[in-house]
Amino acid sequence: MPKRKSYHKIRGGCTTCKERKVRCSLERPICQNCERLSRPCIYAGAVHNQHNAQASPSQGIPEIIRTQELELMHYYTAYTYRTMSDNPVLVSLWKEVVPKHAFQHPFLLQGLLAIAAHHRLHHDKKTSNSVDLIETANLYQQEALASYIRLLSEITEDNCHALFAFSQVIVGIQYSRLSLGIYPDTRTRHSQGVIAGMVEIFDLLKGALAIATQAQRWLRAGDLEPMMGDAPKTPPAETIPASTGPPSIKALSALSEHIACQVGVDEDSITRVSTLLSTVQFLRAAFLEDRSSVDTWNKIAGIPVFFDTNYLRLLKARDEGALVLLAYYGVALHQLGHVLFTDDVGAKVVQAVADTVGQDWSTYLVWPQMEVRARG
Repeated sequence: MPKRKSYHKIRGGCTTCKERKVRCSLERPICQNCERLSRPCIYAGAVHNQHNAQASPSQGIPEIIRTQELELMHYYTAYTYRTMSDNPVLVSLWKEVVPKHAFQHPFLLQGLLAIAAHHRLHHDKKTSNSVDLIETANLYQQEALASYIRLLSEITEDNCHALFAFSQVIVGIQYSRLSLGIYPDTRTRHSQGVIAGMVEIFDLLKGALAIATQAQRWLRAGDLEPMMGDAPKTPPAETIPASTGPPSIKALSALSEHIACQVGVDEDSITRVSTLLSTVQFLRAAFLEDRSSVDTWNKIAGIPVFFDTNYLRLLKARDEGALVLLAYYGVALHQLGHVLFTDDVGAKVVQAVADTVGQDWSTYLVWPQMEVRARG
C-alpha cells in the first residue's frame, strides 16, 4: 500500500512513529505526530545523550530525563495527592481516580507532574535542583495547558472528567507560582504581578465552571461526582448586623456602605455598584464558613467561580473598589494558612492592593492589613 511504502522510505524517524507504523515528520526534538498526541518522542541514538540534555521550553518535555518523570509521579502518588483537599473523600479521588484518568489523557498526567514538581519546591525550597524543578514544572504546564485550552471547545463524555480534574490542578499550580514569586508577566512590578496572577486564577476558575456546566450530566454520573460542589449560600445582609458580627463582617459592612454611596444615574455606574455589592455577599459567605469543616478550603478556593463576570472585568480594569474586594478575598485565603499552595499568597494580595489603590480606599484596607499582620 502507498502508506506502507512511504513509511519504509523514512529513515531516522522517532521510535514512537516507527512503533505506530506512521510517517515521522523528523522534526527535532519532537515530531509533529508526537507533539499533536502528547507522546514521548525519542530518536535512535539520542537516548544515550538524554542525561546531558538541558530542558528548556523550546526543547519540549521529551528531552527531560525519563527517571525524573517517574520520580515526580511517585512523589504525587506518595505525597502530593494529600494536599489537594482536606476532605478525605476528595483526597481518595486524587489518589486513586484522578491518576486513572491521567493515564488516559496525557494533558492531565502532565498537570499532575507539574503540580508534584511545585509540591517538592514548597516542601524543600532550598533544594539544590530548585531551578531544574521550576523549569520542569513550566514545561509540563505549558504542554498541558495548550491541550487543555484546545479541548475546552471539544468537551465530550470521554474527556470531561480529565478536563474537570485539570481545571483544579492548574489553579493549584497558579497559586504555587504566586507563592514562589513567579508572575504571569516578569516585566511587571511585584504588586501588579500579584494582581495579574489572581486575575488569571479567577479566569481559570471560570473555565472550571464552564466545564462543570457543559458536562454536568456526565460528571454527576461519573467517578469524580464528589468534586462537584454547590454554589455558596450567601446570607442576606440584614441577617448579620454589623454592630454584633465578627470583625470581618463589620469591615465588609462599612465597605458596602462606601460602595453604595458611589452609585450614579447612568447604567454603567449602577451595574458597577450592583456587581461590587454582589461580590461582597460572596465574601461574607467566605468569612462565615465553618473553619473546622473538611470542605472549607474547597469552598473558599471555589467562591470566585461564582463572582459576576462584570467583577472580573472591573478587576482587569483595575477598578479600585474591585481591588479592595480582592484584598478581602486575600484575607480569606490567608486565614487558611495551613494550605500548602496558597502559603503566603493572601498576604501578598493584600499588600499588592494596598500599594495600588488611592487614599480614598485606604480606610477600608485597615482591617485586611491588620488581620494579615496578626496571623503572621
